[in-house]
Amino acid sequence: MKIYINNLNLNVLKDIQEILENQLVNSENYIQLYTNEGIFRIEQNNIYSLEPIDTDVKIYEKYFNDFTLIVDLSYFKKTSTTSIYGNRHLYTSIKRDFYKLNKQSKLQLVIENHENIIHGGYIPSDIYFEFDGTNDINELFIKHDIIEFLSPLN
Repeated sequence: MKIYINNLNLNVLKDIQEILENQLVNSENYIQLYTNEGIFRIEQNNIYSLEPIDTDVKIYEKYFNDFTLIVDLSYFKKTSTTSIYGNRHLYTSIKRDFYKLNKQSKLQLVIENHENIIHGGYIPSDIYFEFDGTNDINELFIKHDIIEFLSPLN
């Protein structure tokens, strides 16, 4: 489950990363490949075919102060494969940074960074919360963590 912050100015992502530096718990790198035959992910020397599974979104207006959250239960079904199909493709190198308030938290804030092909390095490009879809975002500990992350963004 992904929880997006509606209308957040993505130009502040670099500043957010600096503020949350002490909460960084993990990072992962992968390549996302789009072909005329499908979507693929290459990570840790493995190739996966990705099948999008779409669902409706839920909107929580003014969840905290003026922040509106969009809950998206959509996901990609990953299937291991040995080949990438398609004669045309686009790809992007992605680094995902995971932030938690404490190690036991079920909720994590994710900032995606896309490779800057022209200048090198990575550019922050997306932000969302992520946690197991069986949880309710109004559950006390989840809501507490979301509010803690949102507070410095006011």
